[in-house]
Amino acid sequence: MIPIETPYKVIKYLVKLSDEKTLPKNYENHTLILHFLERGYLTSSGDRTKKLSKTYHFDKPFQESILPLYKKYSSFINRHQIESLENHYTINDFEALILIEIDKAQILSEDYSFQTILTKYFGSSKHRNVNSILSDAIKKILSIDFFPEEDKDQQYLSVLYPRNETRFIILCENKNRLKIQRHDYIEFWYSGGKNTQQLQFIPKPKFPIFYLFDWDFDGLNIYTDIKRKYLKEIEAFVPDNFSSLMEKQEKVKEHHSKWKNKNCFQHLSDGEKQIAEILFKTDSIIEEQKILINTTNLLHNGIH
Repeated sequence: MIPIETPYKVIKYLVKLSDEKTLPKNYENHTLILHFLERGYLTSSGDRTKKLSKTYHFDKPFQESILPLYKKYSSFINRHQIESLENHYTINDFEALILIEIDKAQILSEDYSFQTILTKYFGSSKHRNVNSILSDAIKKILSIDFFPEEDKDQQYLSVLYPRNETRFIILCENKNRLKIQRHDYIEFWYSGGKNTQQLQFIPKPKFPIFYLFDWDFDGLNIYTDIKRKYLKEIEAFVPDNFSSLMEKQEKVKEHHSKWKNKNCFQHLSDGEKQIAEILFKTDSIIEEQKILINTTNLLHNGIH
């Protein structure tokens, strides 16, 4: 069984080793290479020559496990011309990309945002930004030129109106929340992540307004900035089951919003501060994508 975190470049290294029998040492600290060394499939020639060589035990595990994976991913990479990923991504990442190819019709019909794709297939919306090589690869797989959130015009407020009369407003950090079905009475707003300056031009909301965001350092600072500068009446949308949504920061790939201080906590309500303190102390976050707009959470926030 090949560990899912194995980089694809290690697979390529073993394929090359199968042809050349001996190669300069590389990736010797990766789990798969250590596995091959411990079982006698490979031998190390020592520190001076720094070579790895295959033994006569190498061919069977290579043919059974390594070569089929290499053929599978190599064919996929060539088909979509995404060679740029070869040195940066794991076999788990490539499995996710293959699933994206399988689900292509659904993704296109439902107009998935890049963040939605990351959350669904990679387990985190912080895996890469919309300008990354991963983003480019997914566009090639889906045969699209851009994702919904790549609209560069940040001079307006996007609104998804409800089916009936508005009773509450939820301002969203991520635009993909406006790609859902209309709610019966909740009006969803999007103003562009950190680019919230246009909020200064909107009329005072006539309904209770909540902010739905990532509970991390950046998200809380954006929230308190909005509250202080533009919408004093806004409240955080608080998940009822917040403890079950908590994730350690180091386990969320490419999460760049690291806890630095608690300066913004002074602008939080007691309930908001209680959650923020727990997240800070445990070095954890809550991703906005995982907060459900369901009956339980709505009632928890006094929305009914």
